[in-house]
Amino acid sequence: MEGKIKGLLRMTLAGQVFPILSGLASSAQIRSIFKNAQKYLKDPVCGGFRLNTDFTEEQLNLGRAFSFIYGDKENGAFFSHMNVMFAYALYSRGFVKEGRRVLSSIYKMAENTPRSKIYPGIPEYFNSEGRGMYSYLTGSASWFVLALLTQVFGIRGEYGDLLIEPKLTSEEFYASRIVSITCPFAHKTVEVKFINPAKKDYGSYSITKITFNAKILSGNIKAKRYLIPRGKFLALADKKHNIIELTLD
Repeated sequence: MEGKIKGLLRMTLAGQVFPILSGLASSAQIRSIFKNAQKYLKDPVCGGFRLNTDFTEEQLNLGRAFSFIYGDKENGAFFSHMNVMFAYALYSRGFVKEGRRVLSSIYKMAENTPRSKIYPGIPEYFNSEGRGMYSYLTGSASWFVLALLTQVFGIRGEYGDLLIEPKLTSEEFYASRIVSITCPFAHKTVEVKFINPAKKDYGSYSITKITFNAKILSGNIKAKRYLIPRGKFLALADKKHNIIELTLD
């Protein structure tokens, strides 16, 4: 299906996403994948990543996708769910700046109201005109929230414990030195604040201090990730609204 066929290079976004997401692709291969995805799948006008290059002919053995004109629906449109999965896969493998570019491409397409012709949000897909289609028929929003919470902010459970591994870039701190997110964990509500005094970029900061409801958990540390055991979390989470603060420096 993919490769150079009849002198034409064929590429699909799904074919790039799943080797990364599954852990099969090496770091060197991921760098090559992203470079080629930008070259062959990223649209210079709309700015998003298409589902596939133009195969120029019907592919009846591949289902209904290639019976649509190129740039519409499954044939080369900008499908939000696959783009978000692409971003999630990149973040999960440590390719943070690349993942952010993909998430940003969706945001920029959605906020360009004159072109998207929708209220800002995540539609199922954008067509070749950049118009958002099917605003209420998409699981992309769930994937987007999952990517932001567990990868960008890096808050997720690990065998019952709470792991915090931020992958925030300096661009997330453009308006303030503090960004925060509120989420449930162990049937408690917790707000996690990230304080970045120097607005450092991902890769140049570490977690140097962490407090839980104003109680210092760790100070004078230098870590990329921090694990709070479930028992300790429950012992400290004695309020209706709990606050965890991490200093990034």
